[in-house]
Amino acid sequence: MSDFTLYHDDNLNSLKKHIKEEYVDLIYLDPPFASQSDYGYLSRGNKPETNSASSKAFSDKWTWNDEVNELYENTIASLPELIAQTLMGFQLIIGKSELLAYLSFMAPRLLEMKRTLKASGSIYLHCDQHASSHLRVLMDSIFGRENYLNTIVWCYGLGGSSPRYWPRKHDDILWYSRELNGHYFKAAKIPATSNRMKNQMKKAPDFWNIPTINNMATERNGYPTQKPEALLERIILSTSRKGDIVLDPFCGSGTTLIVSVQNGRNAIGIDSNLTAINLAKERLNNVFN
Repeated sequence: MSDFTLYHDDNLNSLKKHIKEEYVDLIYLDPPFASQSDYGYLSRGNKPETNSASSKAFSDKWTWNDEVNELYENTIASLPELIAQTLMGFQLIIGKSELLAYLSFMAPRLLEMKRTLKASGSIYLHCDQHASSHLRVLMDSIFGRENYLNTIVWCYGLGGSSPRYWPRKHDDILWYSRELNGHYFKAAKIPATSNRMKNQMKKAPDFWNIPTINNMATERNGYPTQKPEALLERIILSTSRKGDIVLDPFCGSGTTLIVSVQNGRNAIGIDSNLTAINLAKERLNNVFN
């Protein structure tokens, strides 16, 4: 029988306190994107809910101040040399900025995630154009460039447009293994589109045309960064086995946990937002009685 655990906490604390070394088989994280935006809960019509005291889901705004500067200096002192040098290199390029504050937040958490990951495990980091290039370099310094496997491009149709640049209709998902060639992988299959392979299935490529959650979808729960179950299902089924442990350290409304347990995996979710934790708990209770 699959099981799940929820922690309401800062994930850096919970990772250190509750998750043993080399305990987890698969990690998926959908952290803040350094978008400099606040996110509110959504109605089924995709409009922010404004009539609730708890309408604000989370803030993705970052600032550089004296407190952040002290945290940065302490982080540099506590990290392994290569990762500390990576952050200092970022400082030379982007200065003591909002983006550096974000990367300083991410670095120790990603290092803790590596500690919890089994040798046969892998990690998927969901991001977008705001910080994907910097996160790729940071992940190289933590997991090793040789353990980089793919950048998966998640293509979706919804979202706005701009007269100033091409419409942004995809996210990036950085996939790394814990050890070189040590990870489990069983490729998902999708219908072939060529005449030569008509009515056959083929291995999914590294760009995934999976629709985002539309305004009236039954799985929609109002969490502003909720990802479709089909996206998580492809990740979980292709890179974990039944009985494995899946960790989502920014679990939000709990989609990773639901898809994991529905497919025979055990799941651990962490989030610092109590409203998100309560929503995840409610969804899990509804699905699994």
